[in-house]
Amino acid sequence: MQTVQIGAGGKPSKTGAEALRGAVNFVVVGSDTRQGQTEAAEGDPGSLNNDVTMLIHISADHQQMTAVSIPRDTVVELPACVDTDTGQTRPAVRAMFNEALSRGGNQGGLGCVVAAVKSLTGVEAQFAGILKFDGVAAMSTAVGGVDVCVATPIHDPYVGLDLEPGVHPIEGQTASAFLRSRHGIGDGGDLGRISNQQVFLSALARKVLAPGGALSNPVTLYKLAKAALSNMILSDNLTSPDTMVSLALTLRGIDLSKVLFVQYPTLPNPADINRLIVDEQPAQALNVALQTDAETNLNDSSLGGGATKQSPDNAAPSEAARAPSSTDPDAPSSPPDGLTSVTPSTPPTSTALPSAITGQTAAEATCSKGSG
Repeated sequence: MQTVQIGAGGKPSKTGAEALRGAVNFVVVGSDTRQGQTEAAEGDPGSLNNDVTMLIHISADHQQMTAVSIPRDTVVELPACVDTDTGQTRPAVRAMFNEALSRGGNQGGLGCVVAAVKSLTGVEAQFAGILKFDGVAAMSTAVGGVDVCVATPIHDPYVGLDLEPGVHPIEGQTASAFLRSRHGIGDGGDLGRISNQQVFLSALARKVLAPGGALSNPVTLYKLAKAALSNMILSDNLTSPDTMVSLALTLRGIDLSKVLFVQYPTLPNPADINRLIVDEQPAQALNVALQTDAETNLNDSSLGGGATKQSPDNAAPSEAARAPSSTDPDAPSSPPDGLTSVTPSTPPTSTALPSAITGQTAAEATCSKGSG
């Protein structure tokens, strides 16, 4: 087990359910390094970059979860950070967001990403972890695989992925390849990959949160915790499987329509067509919502470029299409088999995030849109 500190005190000191009272913030990093992984045998060690970064915010009442994917190519102000390999402080710099991990060295990089997320969003995470490639494979296998819908063919020789249209049960290295695929999704860019990951994560959430799913099965929960402990570099307050299981259980009974997967809003960088910059106005609205623990919805939002609404032609037998919402009056009203509810419950206090913020809820059954 590899652990690192992400703050001066390794906060919080409490473990188990006691550590998870109130709002919870967790940073998940997918590193581009292949060192020590199955793919290292292919001769590509990769690089120490945070290729995927997500901020997971669980509301104080544990009734909403928002997973914010931060595009790797976004040019931001990265705060000063200590390189634990050299002991030197790296000064603040304007650079791509995915450079944050490498600035802290082999042991301090996770803390640098947490600091970069706080600088960007104003939210400081209590927990964090770096998920290795083999970890994605192990954790997808621990839940018995995930059924993902493909609307148009995905062919990506860079990750060895070939999927024809239809619903595919994926796990193991195929799941890892699916989440990493960029060239086979949408226009081949990182933004399409983010929405493709949201297709997978929403399908995973529907499976895990269903009656009889992982959150109802202690054996599966501890399999997940074991897979995570074996395949992640974790903040040192997550060394206990009990704490990890308690973290998972904060979502038990949550309404699928209140599990949100959103992309941090960006615009093309006018100085470099291969880079992005923050779309300030919707980003500020999202930041404030996260900081104030406001209940939000995606009623004004659209899906990202790598996803499309699931149609009856490519739907799995047990899944409905998009859940009913104020912007989708024709969606089916009955819940999918095995799910408690997919009907959004949007009280008057719930605020729609700006339409510039793309994403979906776990209640929406969507398909990946391949590039051909």
